[in-house]
Parts: sequence; structure tokens; C-alpha cells
Amino acid sequence: MRGALIAWTLTALAGGCVAQATKHRFTSTAMGVVVEITVDDDDAEHARIAVRAAQEELDRLDFALSDWKQSSELSQLNSAGDLRMPASADLCAVLARALDVARASEGRFDPTVGPFVTLWRQTRRAGGFPPAEAQAGAMREARARVGFEKVMLDGQAVVRERADIQLDFGGIGKGYGAVRALAVLRSAGCPRALVAVAGDIAAGDAPRGERGWRVQIDAERGDDEWIECANQAVSTSGASVQWVEIDGVRYAHIVDPRTGLGATDLAQVTVVGPLDCAVDALSTALALTATDEDARAILERFTGFRARIERGGTAAWVE
Repeated sequence: MRGALIAWTLTALAGGCVAQATKHRFTSTAMGVVVEITVDDDDAEHARIAVRAAQEELDRLDFALSDWKQSSELSQLNSAGDLRMPASADLCAVLARALDVARASEGRFDPTVGPFVTLWRQTRRAGGFPPAEAQAGAMREARARVGFEKVMLDGQAVVRERADIQLDFGGIGKGYGAVRALAVLRSAGCPRALVAVAGDIAAGDAPRGERGWRVQIDAERGDDEWIECANQAVSTSGASVQWVEIDGVRYAHIVDPRTGLGATDLAQVTVVGPLDCAVDALSTALALTATDEDARAILERFTGFRARIERGGTAAWVE
């Protein structure tokens, strides 16, 4: 069911003078999360029509990229027995960028990680690991189905090494949705807009009278930071929430594809870059790096991207 679209308007005042910009804010749900869209436009109805079109785009993408809607394109691909399956332009675009980040990060981000995620969710719900022999067997079975190198694109077709390899766009789909929703707003005559699909943000042209949209970066420790963004995408991943302790070890909710378990040493990362869903996948990959040098080596393969990386309460920008 589509989320109801709720809107309210804020009028910015500067020094008691007539406002330079009127910002209309809308909230709804899509892709399983809260969506907030802000538009700088004098015409509230014009903004509402544009945002409704953006919402429809997000709903359309959800039915293409969702791995929990059984009727979605992705779910049908995952359940098909064919090793080669034709795919839509959107699914191919997301997979192509996912594989770019997977290769650059040496598998720290992996769109085939689903089997490990399923096992880890079971472990978290149980509050502990199953008996050693059962755990080892389950991990062997899952590992046989995980590996970005087992999937490729051949034109408009997805080719899998095994029919039981399943794609999971949880770490990149919302970023793609935010960028596409912003493109729809621009096409509808609202280029000065900000789209937030949960923690994935796409910022369009700056509001009138401002240098950019102010975006808050949550710090794991200490004060939060604010940045100004225009025609950029922003995504945050990391260690600030959702931990579980098992046998004295603290595990994060983000699964490391290299181990199949929740990460035990996770950085808090915000990636800023061009309007590209790669920021979403990169924030996850960089959160799993051990050093800023490792993160820099990954970022060097992506032009125009930078990251704020916080480790142990110390933050630095890496480019």
C-alpha cells in the first residue's frame, strides 16, 4: 500500500525581510522506509504535483527492486531457475553499480550477500549461535551462494553462475530511489529539492538565497556535523545503532560478506558524491575498512566522492 502523502510549508525569513524561498516539506513511505521530500517553490500546488510524481517513481522502483515483495521483478529473478534472465533498465543499472563497488572494495560490499544476512538474522533473533556443526554446515551452504564474481551483466540480461544465487539491493536500492526521485522532481519543474529515503539523500539545486541544502551528519561520538550539498548524493552507514552481544563479542547489524557474520569493528561513514547510487553502497563498504588508507584506495576509483570516517570517536574526511 502506498504511503499517504502529508505536506506542510515553512517560509524562511531573513532579517525580517520578505522570504527569499518557500520550502514545502512532504513525508510518506516507500521502499519500506520513511521518505521526506523538501521543495523550494512559491507554488505549493506545483510542488505537491511534482512530489506526487516522485512518490510514484519510488513506488515503481520498489516493485522492481524489492527482495521481499514476491511480485517484484527482483523476487521473480531470484526465484527463477534460469541462469540467464532478461532484466529492466533499472535493475541492470543498480546491479552494474553494485558490481562496480563490489570489485573496487574487494567484496566488502556484495549484492549476493543475502544468504549470510538470512543466517545472521536468525542468530540475532536466537541470541546466540547454533551448535558448532550446524553452524559450520549452514555457513558452507550459504558461502556457496555468495560472491559477486558469480554474477555478471550481459547486455540487458543478468547471468548467474548458479540458479540459487540471489541478489539483494538493500545496500544500494534506496540510494538509487533517492536519485531517481530527484530526477523526476527536476523534470516536473522543481529542480530545487531534497529527497531523503531514510539515510540516503539526493540534493538538487540549492534553495534560493543559499549555497546548498544543509544536511546533518550524525556522529557516533561528540557533536554532529553539518554540510551543504547541491546536486550531490549523501549516504551514511555505520556503528551507531543496532548492535548485539553474543558470547562476549559485540556484533553490528551490517554483515561482513567476507566472514558471513555481523561486523565487529565498524566505522561510522558518510559518503558524499555526485548524484549516483554508488554513495549508498560505498558507505557500507567503507564502514568495513580497517584504516583510512584502505578507504582512500577504494575512493580513488570513484571520481568526485569523499567520505567522513569516524573510528573510535575520531573523525576525518577522506578523498
